[in-house]
Amino acid sequence: MNKVLLDFIGQYKEKVDLGIEQELERRLEEVRDISPHLVPILEAMKELSVGGKRLRAMLVILGYQLAGENMVSPLQEIIRAGVMMEIFHLGLLIQDDFMDRDIVRRGVKTIQMRYEDRHVGESVAMLAGDYTFGWGIEIITNLKFPACAGRSNSQIVDAMKVWGKYFTRVGYGQTLDGLDIADDETILKILRIKSGEYSCVLPLLLGATLGEADKVLLDKLEKYGMELGWVFQLRDDWLGYDKDMAKKGKKTYATMYGKGKTEEVIKQHMDKARESLQGLALQVEILDELVTWMGTREN
Repeated sequence: MNKVLLDFIGQYKEKVDLGIEQELERRLEEVRDISPHLVPILEAMKELSVGGKRLRAMLVILGYQLAGENMVSPLQEIIRAGVMMEIFHLGLLIQDDFMDRDIVRRGVKTIQMRYEDRHVGESVAMLAGDYTFGWGIEIITNLKFPACAGRSNSQIVDAMKVWGKYFTRVGYGQTLDGLDIADDETILKILRIKSGEYSCVLPLLLGATLGEADKVLLDKLEKYGMELGWVFQLRDDWLGYDKDMAKKGKKTYATMYGKGKTEEVIKQHMDKARESLQGLALQVEILDELVTWMGTREN
């Protein structure tokens, strides 16, 4: 990871981490007023939220900046939108852990493993994920931009359309994954809509839409984001090869086609991602370095 990308992440990651902590603490206080039985669920979610690369929040901020907004210090509202993406990601991870029957996430017990009754634990995990989706709607619809910027806040409605579209599509991908269908076409669709689109396309388009980007830029970011998403997920498969092979019936691109073939395909998508950057004037070095980092990362 080069200095430009490190500096960018360093500039915003601490703010995003703090925002996540504050939002979950606010939700913890919210459930305390409802029932003490809900408190352990929110406390578990706080534990599970610690750590992570905050990739999706960074892409929200980048998308906003690419739309031509403040290059040095994005508005707090955009950081809040990034926080929302990370909390949405937390919800999907919780549900993914339930679907994959995982015991530990980031060094702590997954939510379903905190209950003696298996059915209760699985039910709580699925519903805890749902909390984050409702919170996301609330956060986005309450974003506010300075009146001096000449905004009408109509971009909030457009952002909700983006969020709703990809929220639904990741659900389709999760369903296909849960059905455990292993043909080539289905595996590729799962990679595309469960991981690539929501990890990279959604946050980039969300940030750019909040920055009132035009259609030309949105189309470019969609192409770049999709290629970046392929790189991100295929590298995940490559890194998880040994663990996934040990899981009975776990099918990923790498377990089906091998690490060598996966490396070849990653390189192809890295090249396509860089090709899609042609014509962009802002933050090109960061976008290019993101491709390099995602395609070669070791964790």
